[in-house]
Amino acid sequence: MSIRPPLLATALALAVSNAWSDNLAAEAEAVLPVVVITASGAAIDIKDAPASISVITREEIERQPVYDLNTLLRRIPGVTGGTSPVGEQSKIKLRGLPEKYTLILVDGKRVGSSSDTAYRPDLGRQDLNWIAPEMIERIEVVRGPMSSLYGSDAMGGVINIITRKVPGTWHGSATANYTRPQDSGRGDANQLGLNVAGPLSDTLGMRFGLSQSKQNADEAVRANAGGIGGERNRTATGQLAWKLGSRQSLTFDASYGRQEATPSSTLKPNGTPLFSAWGASELIRKSASIGYEGRFVVGTAKFTLYHNDFDNRFAGTTARAKDTTLDATLEKRLGWGVEQLLVMGAQWKDQELTNTDTIGTVPTDYQGNRVQGATLSGTTSALFAEDQLFLRENLSATVGLRLDHHSKFGNHYSPRLYLVYHPAPEWTVRGGISQGFRAPSLKENSPSAATNSGGNGCRSLVPLGYITGGCYMAGNADLKPETSTAGELGVAYERNGWDVGVTWFRNDFKNKIDYAPLGFFQNLWWTRLTNIQKARTSGLEATATVPLTKDLNWRNNVTYMKEAKNLTTGANLLATPRLSWYSALGWQVTDALFGEISAQYTGRELDAGPLYRAYTMVDTVVSYKVTPRWTVRGGVENVLRKGPVADTGRETYYVPGRRMFAGLTTRF
Repeated sequence: MSIRPPLLATALALAVSNAWSDNLAAEAEAVLPVVVITASGAAIDIKDAPASISVITREEIERQPVYDLNTLLRRIPGVTGGTSPVGEQSKIKLRGLPEKYTLILVDGKRVGSSSDTAYRPDLGRQDLNWIAPEMIERIEVVRGPMSSLYGSDAMGGVINIITRKVPGTWHGSATANYTRPQDSGRGDANQLGLNVAGPLSDTLGMRFGLSQSKQNADEAVRANAGGIGGERNRTATGQLAWKLGSRQSLTFDASYGRQEATPSSTLKPNGTPLFSAWGASELIRKSASIGYEGRFVVGTAKFTLYHNDFDNRFAGTTARAKDTTLDATLEKRLGWGVEQLLVMGAQWKDQELTNTDTIGTVPTDYQGNRVQGATLSGTTSALFAEDQLFLRENLSATVGLRLDHHSKFGNHYSPRLYLVYHPAPEWTVRGGISQGFRAPSLKENSPSAATNSGGNGCRSLVPLGYITGGCYMAGNADLKPETSTAGELGVAYERNGWDVGVTWFRNDFKNKIDYAPLGFFQNLWWTRLTNIQKARTSGLEATATVPLTKDLNWRNNVTYMKEAKNLTTGANLLATPRLSWYSALGWQVTDALFGEISAQYTGRELDAGPLYRAYTMVDTVVSYKVTPRWTVRGGVENVLRKGPVADTGRETYYVPGRRMFAGLTTRF
């Protein structure tokens, strides 16, 4: 495998940084306590967390190139998707629900959504990769509704990306990765990342990170294999941390990201690219926040004000989404009869969406009202409280309630009750019931938001007389929020390196939002979003870590989806496999050398839709610490060159073939 000039330049830069850093005093990295902060209103031991939660550690992130976080997330039980870099198959779904039901956070702050800035939301990318992998300390994934804490958009679960903290002395790291496909017609990929953090004074510290990942477009492929265009992601993130004495602190964060999609340079005979760009040709995200934390007798108070701005630039269209959010919480330990941890909070959020391609694009809506402008806006506010009651040394109960108020659809309550019981130190039994909800988006809630369909979105109009051509797919001002009632029950055993668990879950929905035929109005054919459907998802999640020897571990995560079905129409909610299984054998050969071979099995899809043959993708990775400051790694992805193939023998969506990668990381 040839070494490209950018990688050589990066290696030289890393070597220089390592040379001057050798003069710095070595200091061991701080070890974080085994706590999670996403499953409840306060930090808690993961064994006592009132939810189904998994954690991806910094060590796992460093072992392989992370061009997309979905390559890591798809290994978690209850998670499907992430099997392709493009299309709906690229998007992470939790427990059989589409990606719009998953709330994505960075350090507890919503990253916002870029989906409605695209002409079609399914053409946009999931908003997972706006933070440099080099900046990430860990990723916490909660499966199941968390609306009692987070409100709308958390019906399926929450992905919280936790960034690395500012240390007491200057530290940094830099990473370079290069991936090359075995097939010469496939595009190669490279990744660069830098993270530097440390004190500016006794009270002020800073952190700064840069990242770039680039996937070159495919230029030629073997028959029936499909191909993709290219993509480049660039991010810059900074933070100032200011201590206001021993009990108070301020943090200032800012970030800038740019995603660009590029087509193949190889042209077809008609002059069009062999593989066109998928997603936004240029999507820019800017964010800024200020956070305050103070510890007082009355409790620990936190305030965060943050703003997200997405700007999607394509074909002369103005497409922009902005949101501003204020979060406030108060955490207090109480002793009213039993020990309690009470968290109370409030949230205010203002949103604005402009899209001259899909909003206000017809003279009148289907009701004949004159359409004015291409901008929509809305405001929401919420109050919530969660109380963790430690009823006994081995038994805790979590009770939560959230009230959300929307400027258009009014009030909505989301309660939650969860129990965690340890019948013995190594055993954990957990379960609970909760209600979730998802408010209609600005676009879904507006009749003037009408996307023109070329025909695929119009088939339901055939019984009304529609023959051919386009139709308008409109929003609806009378929509109600989607609601759900979810339950889960799980048991886990952990001792001497063994970690085994199984969880059953079920989620019943009502007022599901989907398009329904409306008819012929204002000389146009219309379909409209309507609350007409019920849906249900259910299944099992299982994990098993087996210590074969002191240094050899076998990890397994299994997801079995019994159903993910629209109960009104009988159709599946999305293309999801009935059975998924991730299995990895990791060997810590020496203190410096680690090797792993992993396999990901994807079974046939649920009842309806294309029946892909089941397939298994095998990856290998080796990581070696040359010195305490230098780590090199390499491996092979998709060793067996497997992917989803329909019964016709044709691959129906893109999955990379066999690819080799190499990389290095330096710490200074």
